Amino acid sequence: MKKILPILILLLTSTMASAQLFKGRNATLDKPEYQAGTVPVVNGKVVFEKEITAKGNTQEVAQKAQQWIKSRFSRPQIIKFKQYDSETPGTLTVKSEEYITFKSKAFVLDRTRITYYLDITVRDGGCTAKMHRITYWYDEEYKDGEHFTAESYITDNEALNKKGKLLKKPGKFRVKTIDLKNELFAELEKALN
Repeated sequence: MKKILPILILLLTSTMASAQLFKGRNATLDKPEYQAGTVPVVNGKVVFEKEITAKGNTQEVAQKAQQWIKSRFSRPQIIKFKQYDSETPGTLTVKSEEYITFKSKAFVLDRTRITYYLDITVRDGGCTAKMHRITYWYDEEYKDGEHFTAESYITDNEALNKKGKLLKKPGKFRVKTIDLKNELFAELEKALN
């Protein structure tokens, strides 16, 4: 009996913990900011875009955006990033590869590498920010992982069931991608103003 009691306690606590995780995950997936229509597709590609107003002329806006790029893309979750010389005048282009974490607990780390391009096209009084060419590398430690694009995983056609609810696995990628996009655009807007 002394040997069975600790096992029963362990099973009971792990079952309760699993139920709490499942409950929290469903609540997030049901939020309106992640539902149908929140992942825009332009010419078959996922493209998040935002117009941002800012004080200053083109050169001043570009300088502030450049400072933000240096600060944002030196964080620990960034695996690597590269800033390109754009063919379009007034556009700053960054390619970033970083981790987004779904769950981090003792003995459990569920995360993916996300790679994306961020174009910032500056002008007098603001800029246009565009996040696109989004890809994922998931579960890379297990048999070289899975590679897929945003178009094949987080769009309405791929991530929603017939009732319009987010599917569990694509849903978590959709939620974290939208969160990252919101974070990038909000930080850039704050840096420009």
